Amino acid sequence: MLAFLLGTLFGAALVLFIILILVVDPWGPKVSPPPFIDQYRPVEIPKELRDFLKTGDDGQGISRWESCHSISVFLHMLFQEHKDTRLLRRWFHKRLQIELNDISTRSAAGRLIQEIRIRDLSLGTKFPRINAIRVENVEMAEDKNIFEWLKSGLSIMTVNYLLQKITLLIDMDYTGGFETSIDVTTVFGKKANLSIKLTKLAGLVRLILSRKPYSHWSSSFISTPELGTEVSSQIQGHQLKRLIPLIKESIRRALQRKHVWPNYKIRYRPLFPNPFLQPSPPLSAFAHIKIEGGLEVTVLQASRLKAALLEKDPSCYVVYCTATLDHRPFMQSSTDFAHSFSVMLTFSRHDMNTPTGLIFEKSPSNANGSRPVRVAIVEEGSLAEKAAFKPGDTLIAINNVPIRSERQVVRFLQQTIGDLLVLVDRNLDDIDDDALKEDPVESTINGNNDDGFVCLGEVPPPRPTIPERRSLSPGSDSVAVSYKICFAAV
Repeated sequence: MLAFLLGTLFGAALVLFIILILVVDPWGPKVSPPPFIDQYRPVEIPKELRDFLKTGDDGQGISRWESCHSISVFLHMLFQEHKDTRLLRRWFHKRLQIELNDISTRSAAGRLIQEIRIRDLSLGTKFPRINAIRVENVEMAEDKNIFEWLKSGLSIMTVNYLLQKITLLIDMDYTGGFETSIDVTTVFGKKANLSIKLTKLAGLVRLILSRKPYSHWSSSFISTPELGTEVSSQIQGHQLKRLIPLIKESIRRALQRKHVWPNYKIRYRPLFPNPFLQPSPPLSAFAHIKIEGGLEVTVLQASRLKAALLEKDPSCYVVYCTATLDHRPFMQSSTDFAHSFSVMLTFSRHDMNTPTGLIFEKSPSNANGSRPVRVAIVEEGSLAEKAAFKPGDTLIAINNVPIRSERQVVRFLQQTIGDLLVLVDRNLDDIDDDALKEDPVESTINGNNDDGFVCLGEVPPPRPTIPERRSLSPGSDSVAVSYKICFAAV
């Protein structure tokens, strides 16, 4: 019996050993580990597309006209399936409401309007038809900072061509019958109704996609399009037929003023994210990162400065340089807030009679012509305090609509019921982060605590300041600045 068990165990071990040799092959030649795949290779334009961009021989564009009936059928199928969905209708409703609010805010007649509401909305029966399309212009850029690794282990620099800007000409025709009905309440308490139906809209559209200064797109008609509308209006139940020609002319002028070349509007969604309206990542996302060492940035030259102003009276002007590290474009141009943070807040209001609890402070217009809206006081126990507003917050956008004035903010917060997404710019010193409070990060420089900021070199004096070292040549238009950058240790 014992011999049988030993023989069974020996046979099983021998079978496992043979399987191991066949599968693993321990005496075979060593195989090199699998190579890593380059996950972020540069984009290349296919040769066929580059040849297509040279087919325009009529002098009107760099490519020939192409029929797009197949694309029109594809878009019509998508429109058919999504026409009555809540998501698409809400998007159209929001865009139309924004345009109406813009008219009531900017026009002189808007001072007599208390409220504009969309009562009915019909997306029509057809999607815009694209008859033909062609490429009008293309701007290419050479990216010479691309290195390719050879099998020998060496790297060589190659040149890759990137699309910087592309301009398309689209022959568009719409006869779908988009229709909306609007209720208007004046400051005198009068009720008015306006119904507009778009029967025809046709013309050449110039569509531009560009990466300068950041990724965006825009569209506008090359010339005044063919426009057909049906308008009916009434106030307090009485028809106003004499006002219909004036309303049609106002619609045509608004289209000419905002959507006919050279007038256009920079747009981002749904093709690109808006770089100015992106909230910063939470500070707790970087709490696990241990920062060691330091970073020093030296600005060698700043060109196109008006150095001639300093020749008259240098005491009246201050030359300063500000460096920033951020995934967004540089937005702060003031030395008062060197460290800012973008926070997305949710403001909920379900009763028109409930006060918002916000008091704003008056601020002068900035270089862009807009007036920053800054919170001065947040009332205790108010809706604003529940939404986590803080004194000193600067309102950037509400529901992805950039804020330009205090009046615009009041219209949004006081005349909207529901949830609003408010993007605010907040001083980094005012950020309350529970994760950072539990495990604070402290750094001591030259024996002084810097409250969570790591500064290279000497500790800078309190803001506002100017760089310690700067040199200016009276005969040149450039400033050489040596600037030591500070960043949050999070």
